[in-house]
Amino acid sequence: MSTDTTTRIHPSIRHVPQALWDEKLAEGHPFKSAAFLSCLEDSFPERKFGYLVMSQGEDVVGLAVITEERLDLTLLMPDRVGAMAKGVRRVMPGFLSLGLGMVGTFETAQRHWWYDARKLSEHDFAQALLEACDEVCTNSALLLVRDFMEGLPEDLRLESWFLGRGFKQVANHPMAMVTLEGMSSEDHFQRLKKKSRQNLRKKLKDAEALGFQVERVRDFRPLIDECYPLYLQVHEGASEFKRNPFPRAFFETIAERMPDTSSFLTLRTKEGQLIAFILTATGGGVHNPFLIGMDYARTEGTPAYYLMLWKELEHAAQQGCRVADLGLTSYFVKQTVGAELEGMTMAARLQSPWLRPLINPLLPLLLSEKQPEERRRFRVSTPDDGQQPPSHKAA
Repeated sequence: MSTDTTTRIHPSIRHVPQALWDEKLAEGHPFKSAAFLSCLEDSFPERKFGYLVMSQGEDVVGLAVITEERLDLTLLMPDRVGAMAKGVRRVMPGFLSLGLGMVGTFETAQRHWWYDARKLSEHDFAQALLEACDEVCTNSALLLVRDFMEGLPEDLRLESWFLGRGFKQVANHPMAMVTLEGMSSEDHFQRLKKKSRQNLRKKLKDAEALGFQVERVRDFRPLIDECYPLYLQVHEGASEFKRNPFPRAFFETIAERMPDTSSFLTLRTKEGQLIAFILTATGGGVHNPFLIGMDYARTEGTPAYYLMLWKELEHAAQQGCRVADLGLTSYFVKQTVGAELEGMTMAARLQSPWLRPLINPLLPLLLSEKQPEERRRFRVSTPDDGQQPPSHKAA
């Protein structure tokens, strides 16, 4: 590494140049921003955060976020194992858990690093990143470097550097992304394939017939007590991507620190009862419905999810967003509304040198996520019905 490059690791995003972080690493994404990471730090005090900052003189030339926490392995196992583990943990707190170090966080996706390739070589940045992981992740049995985007040459090169140093490639869940680039919601609807248009049109008409009322709420703090149990319902029912739940205080800090970008999209019955919500952020040309909560007893068998997802896309289009980040899981519905699946991989390595030869070859099998079926999203011919998407009275 060049002798004029200084490397520092900070314990909090508050010590990092935040405007530069938002521009270079978050690339304007509100839920990868410095403000969002400060909310994560306060919401998960048991998690260790480390921020790599590489500088040459006054210029910052490299950034990354590294985290370390205990991974609850029962989240990956049948529910009965988790129930059994709770009892054992009264006397053995670390039972069925392991130390996990990551370049990245469980709550964010895509690149978790940035470096100026004009001033810093790929080798020097990757070497500094690996050394920073060793310094931050002192109690980790497993190290993950995430996420490498499929099809991006610079990501493939950096991933190859880690694969050449004892890491194994594992598949992550893909991202569901709708590219709008300033397109209106009507234009986006019209480019969907015929079957998707028919399906979505029916769902929206059914929602209108049920009297569902949708509202975007900017100051959502008064709603948190009512919404948080709905979030826990969805969290408890998750099957594709399990993790520890966000504490209630997380929603409070988001409302406090991201008032200009965050909102709740709420869904109520015609009688005014709250039955679902989505925590969303919009900024930097990105719209991201992030967390959803639902009263399953009232929404099961209804078009509630389709309605809310479409309303999020309408809002993204109204705000002139270039992309709507629909996140992970529920890929069938998201592809129906026009999302493309963007593949992501991770580099994984067991930290124990003596266990590595035995366990490392198994990591792709143990850690890789099953990839969803990709479906055609858009029509392949000119519009055949000329119909616009139905309006909804609460829009």
